[in-house]
Amino acid sequence: MNWLIVVVFATLAGDVYIFTEPKFETREACVASIQDPQDQKGYIQKLVLEYKRTMPIQLVNCLTEDQINEILKDYPGAAIKGTKS
Repeated sequence: MNWLIVVVFATLAGDVYIFTEPKFETREACVASIQDPQDQKGYIQKLVLEYKRTMPIQLVNCLTEDQINEILKDYPGAAIKGTKS
């Protein structure tokens, strides 16, 4: 089972970003990565690169690909693509 990092932004549109890399084998490894200051820098750099600005983050969590797909099935056209949704 692969665990992915999911970022929910504090925007009116409720933007969400799903990191498809790295993938983690356990939730514990995923959480350890999002809590690691060095890893956080890399994630923030990727988000700024994607959005061309800093975005207000509401929360960051780790979910399995299956959990994410289950949530996204209610939103036609949404899928895990390693991009914004």
